[in-house]
This record gives sequence, C-alpha cells and structure tokens, in this order.
Amino acid sequence: MQKTDTILSKEDFFILVRGAGELGSAAANSLYKCGFNIVLTDLQNPMAIRRNVSYCTAVHEKTITIEGVTARYCKSEDISDVLSNGEIPLFVDDESIIENIQPSIIIDARMLKKELEGNMTTLPFVIGLGPGFNAGKNCHLVIETNRGHNLGRIISNGMTAADTGIPGNIAGESANRVIRAPKDGVVNWQVDLGEIVTKNQLMGTINNNTEIRATLNGLVRGLIMNGHHVSENMKIADIDPRGLSVDYQAISDKARSIGRAVLEAVLIINKNIVNK
Repeated sequence: MQKTDTILSKEDFFILVRGAGELGSAAANSLYKCGFNIVLTDLQNPMAIRRNVSYCTAVHEKTITIEGVTARYCKSEDISDVLSNGEIPLFVDDESIIENIQPSIIIDARMLKKELEGNMTTLPFVIGLGPGFNAGKNCHLVIETNRGHNLGRIISNGMTAADTGIPGNIAGESANRVIRAPKDGVVNWQVDLGEIVTKNQLMGTINNNTEIRATLNGLVRGLIMNGHHVSENMKIADIDPRGLSVDYQAISDKARSIGRAVLEAVLIINKNIVNK
C-alpha cells in the first residue's frame, strides 16, 4: 500500500505499533487520544491473554473497544477508510510491513524479550518496549517495562533491565498467579475472563485430556483464546489474587504507565524533528 495524504500529511506522524497485546494496546490508546494516526499489527493467531485490554482481540472478533477507543481488523488497503471512521486499523504483521506502509515512527511492542539484530539507521524512528532493545543500536529509544522504580523510564542510550522470567508481585503473588501450558496441544476453557476461581478448581484442558487447574484464589484476568494451539510452558492464563476489586476490562496501572511513557517518547522525537 502506498502512503497517501489521507493517512499521513507532511505535518503529521503516522505511527505503526507492532504487537497489539496489553502494552502495545495501552500505547496505541494513549497516542490515539492525543490525536496521532495509529496503525496496529499482530499475529494471525495472537497470543495475548488479557484479551479485554488487547486490540489484537479484533483479529478474531473484528472490532474491540478499550476505554472508548475502537480498533478494527482490516486489510492493509482499507487503512484509510478505517482511519477516516475514527477507528484504529489492525491487520496481520509480516516482514514486508515497514516497507509497504512506510511509517514515520515504529513502536515495537512485540515483547520478544531477546536482543534483536538490526541497525536503527536503516529504519524509521523506533521505540522499543522492554528487553531486547538497545537504544543507539537497534532502536532510538527504549521504555523500561519491568515493575519497580524505573517502570516507564525512557532510555536514550543502552538497554532496559534484563528479563527475569518472574512475573511482578501482586498482592503477595508472583509466579504462582501465571498459569502455563502443561503440554503442547489445543486449549479448551471451562471458565471465562472476569470469573472468580478457587485454588485447584478445574479451569480447562489441553487436548481434552490434560487438566488445567487454578493455582490460587482470585479473578481470571487473562485467558488465551479458546481453541488456541499452545506449546508446553507457554503462558496461557493469569489469576489476580485481588479478586473483584480489579477491573479486568480497564487498562492496568503498569500498562497505563508504559503507554504514557511511549507518548512522551513520541513527543521527544517529534520535537527533535521539528527543531531540525
């Protein structure tokens, strides 16, 4: 698809967010509300578990609205129409996407968690989220995604904290609140997002023969799409021990912090371009 004035004028940014999971969606939500033209991409079979706050859910549901902002699944040639309707276009990512769409800024929110090869001088401005990005090497700016004092910090030289593989502590629970696939296969849930479960309750199965049980008492905040083929040890669900006090349909505190840090990073890049 060729870039057109409908999508981008010389005075405006056209921002591509690669990865429409929880963090990428929070970034897109903040940027959209501040008037930027946003396009989202994700996998044909998205792996997000917090689907109520992840725009990639539109791949299967066609549309999803998060805190008043709607994304619509479409083909790349339909981007202009979706934007003109006041929605965020979402379509499937592929290796040719940057060349075909030619964005001014890329937000890489794929959360690959391993250092990416590449030279930032061969790409548009790139803002990376979390481990895998090295500002000055494979991107221009990096956002810290690890919980703690530096959450949302914008890094202009170097890397974020390394991926620990341990989920952040919530109400005294960390690794125990994340449920991982016990084996390869197709997941079949018997619970839904927003339900309260008790420890050892049957939540679903893999291939209809291997049980998935709750690891603690709490609210089901994340579930990978029902019928998804998963691999052993893959994160497939999330239980929040805070229970009904949590609004599972609202952007989380962590995601909101990162989303607003991305907005700040975009404004920094914008200022530098305008002042050149």
